Amino acid sequence: MKKSKKETQTEAVKAIISGELLLEEAMDKYNVKDKRTMLAWVKKTMPLLKASESASSSQRSKTLFDMPVETPLLRDTHSDLYHNDVLRENALLKKVINLQDKVRELEEMNGQLIKYRNFLMEKVSSLELKMQLKDKETR
Repeated sequence: MKKSKKETQTEAVKAIISGELLLEEAMDKYNVKDKRTMLAWVKKTMPLLKASESASSSQRSKTLFDMPVETPLLRDTHSDLYHNDVLRENALLKKVINLQDKVRELEEMNGQLIKYRNFLMEKVSSLELKMQLKDKETR
């Protein structure tokens, strides 16, 4: 059964917020072309997720099994800020890794170009020598 647009948005936002997916990964997985669209989904869906969490938790009394297992960092009242910082940091790390890969590719290409340049310079030198020899022979 195909998911509705709202279900897809909710699923994508939950994956991003939980840290399961980076923004770019979620865009790929849910076939979203523009970052602004995904950010709009997050802005739109976050309040709904918070409201549904508070409504479901207020409907019944909590037991020990309902208590979240959290790290001390996540117990902070600024957990949304923490999640945003983690997402930004993950995105930046991914960009750094991509840039490092690109630098390696460019260094390899540069090495190949240097080899080819040296080969051509040898070729030109040998042709110049041949021309000098022919000039001497004709005199």
